[in-house]
Amino acid sequence: MVDHQRGGIAEIGRHGLRRLAPRSFRATIVASTVGLMAVAMVLVVLGIQVVLDFTAQRDIRQVLEDRSNAMVTVIEQASSTRLTIPDDTLEPGMVVYDAAGDRVAGSVESVVRDAADDLATTDRVRTVRGPADEERLLGTPFTTPSGDNGVLVVSQETGPYERSELYALLATVALGLVVIGATAVVALRVTRQALRPVAQMADRAADWSEHDLTHRFALGPPTNELAALGETLDHLLDRVASAIRSEQRLTSELAHELRTPLTAIQGSADLALLRGVEDDALRENLTQISASSREMAGVISTLLDLARVGSATGREQACDMADVVPAVVAAAGDRVEVVDLTGGPGVRIAAPAALVVRAVSPVVDNAARHARRRVELTVGEHADRVELVVSDDGDGVDPGVRDDLFEPGVSAEGGAGLGLGIARRVARSFGGDIGLDDAAGGASFRITLPRR
Repeated sequence: MVDHQRGGIAEIGRHGLRRLAPRSFRATIVASTVGLMAVAMVLVVLGIQVVLDFTAQRDIRQVLEDRSNAMVTVIEQASSTRLTIPDDTLEPGMVVYDAAGDRVAGSVESVVRDAADDLATTDRVRTVRGPADEERLLGTPFTTPSGDNGVLVVSQETGPYERSELYALLATVALGLVVIGATAVVALRVTRQALRPVAQMADRAADWSEHDLTHRFALGPPTNELAALGETLDHLLDRVASAIRSEQRLTSELAHELRTPLTAIQGSADLALLRGVEDDALRENLTQISASSREMAGVISTLLDLARVGSATGREQACDMADVVPAVVAAAGDRVEVVDLTGGPGVRIAAPAALVVRAVSPVVDNAARHARRRVELTVGEHADRVELVVSDDGDGVDPGVRDDLFEPGVSAEGGAGLGLGIARRVARSFGGDIGLDDAAGGASFRITLPRR
């Protein structure tokens, strides 16, 4: 149980890190640069503070030693016969003790008086801290020319030095924040300028691959990274164009070669039916041959249209929704009902009417075959697209074929399974798509068409 909990926590942590990770290459560069600069500034601030603290401690010791040496010299000069402290020579924060540890002259603040008394009998130069760590005391033993021994204790307030360190810390932190912010701005601007041509090239390549395969970047010899990228994209576009042209040519040739014998088969079957057939089983077979030939002829015509309108010329055409819906409804029969036409029949679709009808008709026909009473066709208008929702009141889509419904060869009725797959391919050829929605009863297909 504990292992499962730990695994769940670790998985949540990994997902959280992935969400926090930058989502673009530019963001990664900027984040890395800012992070590196932040680490560098933290190290700089810490280094400056260490240097300032060392310098402040050294300066405090130097001040104490200078004051103490100067005062010991004055006492030694004045004590030729006995220990003598000249009047008005002791500065505030200085006190002199005799050999017995008794205070002879001077005074210190009350908070450090006990610390000063502890130094009264020291036999070596010693430095101690005050109780509140706001004072430093230096005890210096001395011997006068008269042979008298004593100790001079000098105190020095450390507040000014500590305030200087604090001000320096605040200044360096503020400077560090400014430097980090400036680094982020510079990194963002530099990466934006450096990656803008790459983004433009990617957008153009995507647009050309969809609309016109003849354009190329033609940046010249690969003298830099962008030129090398342009040359690579040019080669990629060449291969894409070649593959698409080969596919279109093959599709066109196959469809053209199949159309002639198929027309002959259909004509022969229809002619035999017109002459009259006494055998009911034979008449049923001929009827099936004629219907299948007609259905196959529609598939071949669709493939030919895809091969012919596989370039930008087809995508530049447009049609009105009013040209599509009546044709689809008339081809599917009386059970199709247009429930809602949002935006009116004047909605423009960025595709030829023939291709749009070929994309929508198989979906409507499929719904009509499976519906109990009627098929509903709902048309919705959006800013960049037009959506047709085809729903029926049948038994719905079998869960076993739901995920592969649009794949070639998949059919819930044992057929060839070409209708919906080709319909989706037709829709995608001009920038649309066909998908299966969740429905409480029956089936619901959503056809997305690009809006002009």
